[in-house]
Parts: sequence; C-alpha cells; structure tokens
Amino acid sequence: MSAEAEPSLAQAGPTLGLLPTQQLLLDQVPAQPDGDWLALQLHPLELQRWHGLSWPKRRRDWLAGRLCAKSALRRLLPRELAAPSQLLIGSDALARPCLPGSALYLSISHSRRRAMAVADHSPLGLDTEVHEAVQAQSLQMLVPAEEVAVTVAQLGVSARQARTLLWCLKEARFKCQGSGSFVALAQGWRLLGWSADAQPRWTAQAAWAPAPVGMGWHVSLHANEH
Repeated sequence: MSAEAEPSLAQAGPTLGLLPTQQLLLDQVPAQPDGDWLALQLHPLELQRWHGLSWPKRRRDWLAGRLCAKSALRRLLPRELAAPSQLLIGSDALARPCLPGSALYLSISHSRRRAMAVADHSPLGLDTEVHEAVQAQSLQMLVPAEEVAVTVAQLGVSARQARTLLWCLKEARFKCQGSGSFVALAQGWRLLGWSADAQPRWTAQAAWAPAPVGMGWHVSLHANEH
C-alpha cells in the first residue's frame, strides 16, 4: 500500500514503493475541448457518456480522470493496444474502475484541484484530497483524534496534514480491499501507530487482508501545506 499527498494522496497495494502516478491539475483540462481532440482521447462509448454529463465541472473532472487513467494504463500495454480512443475504462463488480478484459488493476482519484490515476498488475488503491475538504468535526468518527495525535507524534506532520493523510489512507485501502460501506469499514480500521519506515500499524481487528502470494502490503506517504 502507499500514500502521498496533493496535499494528501494515498496509494494502496502489495508493492515495494510508490508506483508511477499520472496526474492533471483540473484547470489544465479545457472546459470546452475541441471535438476532434476529444475523439482521439475517448472511446466512442466514453464520448457518449461525456456528452451526457450536463454539469461542466462534472465533465471536466470525469475527463481528467479518464485522461490520467489511460496514461497510467498505456505504460503497461503493448503500443498497438494503447491508443486512448481504443481504451474503454469500465467498472468491475465492486464499481471500481477497470479495463474490461484485462488483468490490470486501476485506481482513479479526484480532489478539488486535480485528478490522479495509477495502474499495476497487483491490487491497489489511490486517493488524493485537499486539506480543507477533511477538516469537519463530523469526520472524527472516521479519523479520530487519537489517530491524528499519534500520526503527528510519529511522522512529524501537522495535525492538518495528519488528518488528510489518514483520510486518504483509509480511502485508498477501501478502494484496494473494501466492499460495501466505506463508512462502516473506515470506522473499524483503527490505527495504533506507525513503524519506523512509516508503515501503518493497525489493531488486530483491522489487520490487512492477505496480500497476493509472494507479496506484502506497502504504504508510501507524502503531505504538504499547499
């Protein structure tokens, strides 16, 4: 599993380090893209969906996520199969993004500022969020004060950064391993602290599900104040 920040991003998967993450600032995505350019970036079925999105912000966010996802997938696919207009990003049985017919794993995340995506041959999850989005007191049931305090003490980050990192960490873990209700699972995933190499130590009840054979879960973290 891994985590970074945008100010906070988290990636979860049985990897040994942070995978190449594709990202786009949302203000880099044209509000009214040229039709010919759009047809080169989207599969015909995706193009239909894009036209069906009526809210401009939703169109921009969705398009940015698809562009990032296709960039992430292209590094793992043969060149003849990697043209963006050939790649149809679908959803699996758990509503997670996927490339139908492929064994690759894919995760997409959006914040108020950017879209990000990562792909690999092993299960993974990715999340990114801005600090101000996760500061509400109502979120303490998912990111309790004691978890924030131990993260501040052991990772040397601010309380603001810690809260965002913990939120993204649990979101990424859910995308990687969870099914059903994120709220129910996140409330049960209680953090005891952090190891010397910044790996989360969970309670026994919140232990990781078994990783694929020969692999172990890994977390990478990054946070900033911007």
